[in-house]
Amino acid sequence: MRTHRRKRTRSRHTSQHAFKVGLALLGLMLLSDSITAHFFTQIEAALSLSAIHAGSTIPVQPAMPTSSLTLAQPTLAQDTFSHANQTFWGIASDGQRWQADAMSSPGFAIVNHAGQVANGNGIYDAILGPRITNAEVVCSGSLSRFGPSTLGALLRWTDAKNLYKAYLDGAHLILLRDETGIVTMLKSVAFVAQEGQLYTFRFRVLGSLLSAKVWPANAPEPANWMVTTIDTSLSSGYGGLRVVLRNGITATITSFTESKL
Repeated sequence: MRTHRRKRTRSRHTSQHAFKVGLALLGLMLLSDSITAHFFTQIEAALSLSAIHAGSTIPVQPAMPTSSLTLAQPTLAQDTFSHANQTFWGIASDGQRWQADAMSSPGFAIVNHAGQVANGNGIYDAILGPRITNAEVVCSGSLSRFGPSTLGALLRWTDAKNLYKAYLDGAHLILLRDETGIVTMLKSVAFVAQEGQLYTFRFRVLGSLLSAKVWPANAPEPANWMVTTIDTSLSSGYGGLRVVLRNGITATITSFTESKL
């Protein structure tokens, strides 16, 4: 009889202990559900991020094409050649005076609201604006005949034997360096130019990067550079124009702008 009572007492204690353990587990489950519900968004994001790092690669945006289009930059020099006919190119429309051959060579003149270089046989430079390191020249002009006559834009010019030039020879757009009289063709691309056709040049030197393009003045500007190259020989200089003429050839310039980069 005593043994039977002792067994019933032990069974009652075991049941009470199991009941308490069950209540504790139920409480933990309810607490876990509450925490999960409260932080569901954060947990979901963390799990998603872990899955990305563990099993897949984060997509990388492709590089944008190189384009020459930029925001407007401060103008260093400009001439629209809007003044009356005269000998030499004189004072530009921005109030600065043209330098180099444009101020002294008799082949330079303003004719019918355009800058003209004629009646010559040789190399002629026209320089406008301050000395600068990084700059861009945009100019429009034509030649009555190409080959061997040429037409182009200048940057980092310090004298007739130290300069960068982007020019048309009738069959190519060419980037050239003249350093202490040693001429080096840096880069060229095929471009057939027509006699008497007005072309617009955009020539830029930024640090060691030289870039140029050319297009018919009555056509849209190409979005990308036509020719680019790297050169570190010349660090600064002036902007302007260069024409190489043979007897009977006339160069006509309708606009010139140099901007700081």
